[in-house]
Parts: sequence; structure tokens; C-alpha cells
Amino acid sequence: MNVTRKYVVAVFLSLVTWLAVFSQEAYLTPNHYPQGSQIERIQQAIDEAVKTTGKVMIPRYDVVEETTVWRIDEAILLPSDLELELNNCTIKLSDYSRDNFIRSANAGLGISDIKPLRNIRIVGKGNVVLEGADNPRSTGDHNKRLSLNPGKGFSQSYGSDAGKPGENQKGGWRNHGIILAHVDGFEITGIKLKDYHAHGIVLERARNGLVRDITFDVRQAVNIDGMDRTVLNQDGLGVRFGCRNIIIDRCKGRSGDDFINIGLTDTGVPAGKENVNVVSGAVYAGAQDDIANIYLQNWQDFYSISHRAIRIMPIGNLNIRNVFIENMTINPASKQGLVVEHTHNIKGLMVRNMVTYSPVLAQGIVEASFRDIFYIGDGSPIDVECGETVVIDNVKNVQN
Repeated sequence: MNVTRKYVVAVFLSLVTWLAVFSQEAYLTPNHYPQGSQIERIQQAIDEAVKTTGKVMIPRYDVVEETTVWRIDEAILLPSDLELELNNCTIKLSDYSRDNFIRSANAGLGISDIKPLRNIRIVGKGNVVLEGADNPRSTGDHNKRLSLNPGKGFSQSYGSDAGKPGENQKGGWRNHGIILAHVDGFEITGIKLKDYHAHGIVLERARNGLVRDITFDVRQAVNIDGMDRTVLNQDGLGVRFGCRNIIIDRCKGRSGDDFINIGLTDTGVPAGKENVNVVSGAVYAGAQDDIANIYLQNWQDFYSISHRAIRIMPIGNLNIRNVFIENMTINPASKQGLVVEHTHNIKGLMVRNMVTYSPVLAQGIVEASFRDIFYIGDGSPIDVECGETVVIDNVKNVQN
């Protein structure tokens, strides 16, 4: 782009920015900013929108870089009272990135005191794809060691940072796709997450939110120099400490590890540390960190390649109250179906209208109901003991 054209583009974009601020449907886009990398221009739009429109739209086409791919080197950081519209766009992590696609701006490496945020919306319109790097620096969770040639098993995951001096040799929360931590009032809708580096969407101590119309597409591998290298984890959704009053609706696709995992282990690692699975810290802080009122509904054709379609696991002192699972069809390719562990810490599990090719496992649950569940397979359809506070109704084996 020559000097004259750069000047014309700069003047044009400045005018467009001014018009956007004062138009009836006011929003800013990174196309309003001619200087900086793609992620710098996205963040410029967000920083300005906080003071003006409250909305940023990332369009399909980047007029400055003249490309249909927004290739970012670090996470898009979202503050309170902001709507991020993703409009028919593709956002891809660059090979330089070792970060999330999107994260609430209150949390990150070295941030030990996380201030609560509110009212964050991430809205996908049309065909929206968030895609991992071609050659990721790191993959897997905090238990995985990086390797250029991961072996079989669940201890090593690919990362081009493997063996590099000064680079962390394990995975962790920086590999997740989208993280919202300590956010009250949120929405994540209309997005396809493809070949991300650990977990797709992670909610930590988040409340009063909606997740809807999300597709996960991973294969537990990345092709490097013509050969597949193992990428571990790649769970779909993680619902962690302190999450409450959340609807998760119309999800589909395939995950590597659990498609959804509700719960967490207290590992004693505080907020802002690197080798941990949650940026807000894996330290159970008492009743405020219990999980309650989670609604999973209307999921069709979803499965886990290697683990569970739905896993509930309140380990240690963590308690879970009221999980509603309704209108589900688990794909026959799923390694397992609904698996409930540490059932003594669960009060109020309601499961209704499910088709599954794996039996329901919830041994020891004492407050629950299971209704209208069709198990397509051999053996008992459910491992649950009926009692005064456990209802099993119309749960049966059926033919495919």
C-alpha cells in the first residue's frame, strides 16, 4: 500500500468511525483503525467502544490487511458492558500465539486479584469460526508435558515450544479457547470452535449467562510436516468453581476429552498462575464456589472421541446443586455417555428425554430423577439405585 493510498484509507476510516459512533446502530470495527496488527486493531476498537458505543463488530473482511482471516497473536480481552459481534468471520490463532481466542479482561497471567465484570456478550452471526494455530506452541491442560513427537497415552501433547529454553513445558489455561472468569451476566452464541488447543469454552465463577448454538470440531491431532501429532484434552465446555444460573442450549459436534465437564479439582494453585486449568485459581473458597442451577438442553448429535459426553465431577469439598439435562441425543461414536462421579456431593440431578448408546452411570446418587431415557445397547441402561429421593421412570433398552 503506497503513501497516498494509506492517507486516503486513514481519512476514510476516521470518517467511518465518526459515523459509526453517531449512527442509529452504533458499533466500531477494527476496520476503523489503519495502524497496528490485527489483534491491536481489534483491541483498539474495544477500548474505544467501552467509552462510546459499547459494541464492536468483527466483519468477514479485513480491509487493511486485505484478507478474510483475522490471525491473532494474543487473546481478545473483553471488559464489562461490551458486546462483541462476530459477523461471518474467521478468527485464527497465529503460530506465535500462546493464548486464548477470547478472555474476560479481568484475568490473566500474573493477575492474582480478579475484579468482577458484568454484561459481556459474544454473539456470532452467520458462519463464524474460531480456529487453532497451524503449528501451535502449546496444547493440552496443566497435566500435559509438551513434546514435538508425543507418544501414546495421556501425558504428552504437541507443542512447538517443547524443549525451548525459557518456555513453559506444560499446558494450562492459556490453551483454552474462550474463558470468562468472574463475570455476572453473559452470552456466548453462534460460534464454531475448531482445532483449539485444550478446552473450547471455560466458565469460571461466572453467573447468570447463556451459551447457545455452539459447534465443536476437533480430532485430537494436528498435522505437522505431513504427520499427525497428538493434541490432548480438547474438551468442549468446562463449568468450573462458582458457576450459577447458566443455560447451555443447542450444542453439537465432537470433542476430544469430555464434551462437557461440570466440576473441578482443588489443586491449591491460586489465580494468575500458569500451570493450572483455570485462570481464576483452582482453590475452593467455600460455599461461594459451589456450582448451582446449570441447564443443559436440546443438544443433538454430540460426542466425545475418547471420554465422556457429559461428566459431572464435584471432587473434594465442591458441591453441585440442581443440574437439569433435557432433550439430548448422544452420537453413537461417543466413548461414554452421561457419567456422574463423587455423587455424595450432588443434590438435585434431573435427566429427561435422552437417547444414548452408552448406559447412564451415576452410582450412589441420592437426590435425582431419570425419566424417558432410551439406551440403544446391551446390558442395563442405568447404574443407579432407586429410592425415596431417586426416581427412575421409563428408562429402558430399545432397538436401533
